[in-house]
Amino acid sequence: MKKTALSIVSIISILLVSEPVLAENASIKIRIQKQELRIQKGCDKGQITHGEELILKNEQKNIKKMIKKLSRGRSFSSGSKNKVHTALNRSSINIFKKRYNKPKRKGSK
Repeated sequence: MKKTALSIVSIISILLVSEPVLAENASIKIRIQKQELRIQKGCDKGQITHGEELILKNEQKNIKKMIKKLSRGRSFSSGSKNKVHTALNRSSINIFKKRYNKPKRKGSK
């Protein structure tokens, strides 16, 4: 009986510790998916050229590599989490700039 109770307590404690880690990684994954969707919408609407699309997709790929390298199968440290969010913020700004840049007219600066 004591072994069963001890097993249940240990399983619950493991779940309580691992749940925030899963939620943290899920929020980052959702953010990456939303950015990829924004890139695709920009391409479909003609707001993003093929060259710009390649640049943005390469940036997303590099962020995924960075996440994999920083996490190494465990939770992020606060510094690692800040690096990931900084990269995602920078990527978001780049997507916005590429989607809403105005075409240059001849003769204007």
